[in-house]
Amino acid sequence: MKKISKYLSSIYNEGGDNNFFGIYKDPYYIQVFGGKKAPKVYLDAVSNAHLLKESEKLSEEQIEKLKEMGFEEEQRSNNFSKEFDFSEQKFPELTDFIVKVLEIYEVDPYKAEFEIELD
Repeated sequence: MKKISKYLSSIYNEGGDNNFFGIYKDPYYIQVFGGKKAPKVYLDAVSNAHLLKESEKLSEEQIEKLKEMGFEEEQRSNNFSKEFDFSEQKFPELTDFIVKVLEIYEVDPYKAEFEIELD
């Protein structure tokens, strides 16, 4: 998806050390944290700890899929997190990965809201 690639490019090529973009479709979200020309980028995906309604909670199958993709439950944020190598060559791979995560959350990236903050 072009919008995701564009935001990855922005946090890699612009701003400073604490760049961020988020993808939101209430109540779900995925956040990407990285710095200009930083060698790593971090993904943070909402977990059941932040999903208040029982009907919104992730199933065991969804949680297992996230873990199979390399996510771990982060103790500080109580979300799923994953670290990636970050470079311009990685944008297509990372974009595809983010789209797959959105699919697990049953979020259509074309109907989601995007936010970006460049440090």
